[in-house]
Amino acid sequence: MIKLAYIDPYAVPDIRVASLQILQNVDAFARHDMQVFVVTPPSHTTVESLLGRSVSEGVVFSPLNDPRGKWYFPFNTQKIFFLMVRRWLKRNPVDAIYTRNLKMARFLLSQKLGIPVIFESHEIFAQSFKESHDLSQAKNQRKYQILLENEHFVYQNAAAIVVLTSFLEEDIRRHYNVDTPCIVSPDGVDSVAANEALKTVSQLPSIPVSIFYLGSLHPWKGIPTAISAMRHVTGAKLTIAGGNAEQITTLSALAQQEGVAAKIDFLGYVNPRQRFHEIARHDICILPLTKTSIASRYTSPLKLFEYMAMGKAIVIADLPSIREVVDESSVFFVESENSEELGSVLQRVVDDRDEAQKRANAALELAKTFTWDHRAQQISRIIHHLLRQN
Repeated sequence: MIKLAYIDPYAVPDIRVASLQILQNVDAFARHDMQVFVVTPPSHTTVESLLGRSVSEGVVFSPLNDPRGKWYFPFNTQKIFFLMVRRWLKRNPVDAIYTRNLKMARFLLSQKLGIPVIFESHEIFAQSFKESHDLSQAKNQRKYQILLENEHFVYQNAAAIVVLTSFLEEDIRRHYNVDTPCIVSPDGVDSVAANEALKTVSQLPSIPVSIFYLGSLHPWKGIPTAISAMRHVTGAKLTIAGGNAEQITTLSALAQQEGVAAKIDFLGYVNPRQRFHEIARHDICILPLTKTSIASRYTSPLKLFEYMAMGKAIVIADLPSIREVVDESSVFFVESENSEELGSVLQRVVDDRDEAQKRANAALELAKTFTWDHRAQQISRIIHHLLRQN
């Protein structure tokens, strides 16, 4: 049985989206001939509170003491944790290391541990930074150059790279000129939790029709477009779940400005354990992503697969990253950042329930191929291959 160390400088389990993805990944890895050691700072959250169940027996949580924030260590540096990871690896032999944290990967690869390091990439950080910062400022230019150097080092020296879309692989190879083995493996869905929710929650149509967004409220998610789109929709209300108080305040002000405040409810934070039940309560689910690199080329939205697994009508931005997963037979596409078209398509879905149900059924069937277990099988094959070569 392969011994895999999944290492991250942030606690797992935790309510962060990245932590939830890691938790579901390691759970699936452990079901596919691996013993997985989760090496992170201590967690103050239980697995059961997030998943509604325990993880596989092959998952071993190995928390390392984290001095950050303590009175005797008033610094936020991750270097101490990195050194503790190195010591843990010397005391606990493993066959391979897996991480999705760039700084962690850079450190591990620089240590020449003689252990294959697999890096899971979710974006080109330098590209995302360039799109969201003013590079005429010297401080930002320095950060950008550091990101370029770190990414090149990791992509050049990793034993393998796992990416969410083929476009991300294409951009990594073009930007950094590397020939490192790469596997394209989209995110997945917790089919166990989804199936349980389908059994227990009534899915009778709402009056008015209920439109739903669940996820973070980062700018690249396109929520302002969805809010403006409600000007063109009648007979429906939009519920937005997620985000912090500051983000909700800003978006509430936009809803007032657009004259649609009465059509929009902000639900705030939803515990991951309840996410499928929340999805089940609504009729139409949306992902109004923007044209940024992370949305158009790199993302593999967890929420898309969760919407699909709950058999929902889905309205989503028409972007290359999304087209890799679905087509018009299973979702309704709209032009990204076009609020008028989004409103028009939402109205069509509200009015044509037969077509909405037809595509929802197709999405539900397609979701069966996008599970964490399917993803674990893909990645485990790569790890087995790497270890046979060494």
